[in-house]
Amino acid sequence: MIKHIVLLVSFFLFLACGSSKNNSTVLENAPEWVVKTPVNNFNYIGIGMASKASSDYREKAQKMALTEISNSISVTVSSNNSLNVFQYDDTFNEFYRMNSMVSSAAFLEGYDVVDVFENENYYYTYLSLSKQKHQELKRARINKALESSLFKFDYAKKLTLEKNFTEAIKQQIYALEDISEFLSEDLRYKENQIEKPYVSYLMNSIFTSLNQIEIQFPSKQLNIKHASDPKEIYIQPITVVSQNKPLSMIPVSVFYSWQPGQKLDLITESNGNITLIVPRNCSKNNLEKINILLDTYSLVKNISQNRVVQKIFENYQSKKFELTVTKKLPTVELDVFLIEKNRKNLNALEDELFQLLAADYFTLASKNAKKDFTITIENKKVENLQVNGKISTKLESRIKITNKSGHIIYQETIHNVIGIGSSTELAEQDALQSLMDKIKMVNYTAMVQTML
Repeated sequence: MIKHIVLLVSFFLFLACGSSKNNSTVLENAPEWVVKTPVNNFNYIGIGMASKASSDYREKAQKMALTEISNSISVTVSSNNSLNVFQYDDTFNEFYRMNSMVSSAAFLEGYDVVDVFENENYYYTYLSLSKQKHQELKRARINKALESSLFKFDYAKKLTLEKNFTEAIKQQIYALEDISEFLSEDLRYKENQIEKPYVSYLMNSIFTSLNQIEIQFPSKQLNIKHASDPKEIYIQPITVVSQNKPLSMIPVSVFYSWQPGQKLDLITESNGNITLIVPRNCSKNNLEKINILLDTYSLVKNISQNRVVQKIFENYQSKKFELTVTKKLPTVELDVFLIEKNRKNLNALEDELFQLLAADYFTLASKNAKKDFTITIENKKVENLQVNGKISTKLESRIKITNKSGHIIYQETIHNVIGIGSSTELAEQDALQSLMDKIKMVNYTAMVQTML
């Protein structure tokens, strides 16, 4: 945004300079001010030029002259002025300075048209604004803006005492909107016959109001037991309050630790509540967090269309409210075997598979304990070949996961699991390792998600 403003100002300056330097189109009888902008210690001078090819060339020339005057009226952001209150946002002061340079031309009044000149192709206008008159008019606008702002600020105080906090914040923002053009001025107000800096006082009051907003969860911790809890968990009511008074129409942003980079935007209902419907996530961590914070920028943007006011709160960081989510992951039983003449348990594969599951916080059930799921991997040989002294073994493996009710929730058959070795035993071991590699690469994630 600032970049665009800088380019716009530069464009106006370029055109304005062109009015005093492009002499090739000026008639010989042109007045001296067309060729060279006059210098006056008591007045701001603006020279504007526009091509007659445009139907509104008079308006364009006047706009250029006013822009030149506004650029002469310095908008300085010093280290001692009221804008220090916005130092939490390093970009605001520069934005405010550039925004003021561009917009100030629209507020210029009291200028005089000293002269105009035109030839066949171009139209020129010479405007003058008394520096003293400008200061008087500016001071009158400041007083009017300050009076309006103070009225709304006092009304906000009354609303705060009545615990109407939502409306009080609105009135504080409206009060800031009134003086947004004059934030770099040393605005003062009296309290108990003592003069104080108004901008700082108003901003501190707004920040205090925002910092008093809290988000209350129905419990300190959400405990989830996978395999028994529903796939969608309702968290309600979550209430947005200020001094224990619920606030309606307040925008908040929700962040889940298991969905980094994403957020959910909600607005409180008339009773100040929001409801979260948390879908069962496939995160394998047993500790997660839900963070909710006030969406200050949206709150201000919904109240005020003033770009300066919006910019103040664009990077404001409100307090974060956190709900811890603990997850008890399923207890599983493993049964991995090879069908030959007799059933042959493959304990080594069971151990390797459980190491994967344990890393994802699953618990291995003891033989007599209740288990949430049983993972069965049944393997059978479908082919044995011997070529050039090497043995090739082909397996067919069926993976099945059943829940505590005995219902199958996952089933997959893996064909063409091949192992090669110098003996039948080694070929079999190689085939089983190939099976485990395939499970890791292809099936494991789906198996885990089924159990979560």
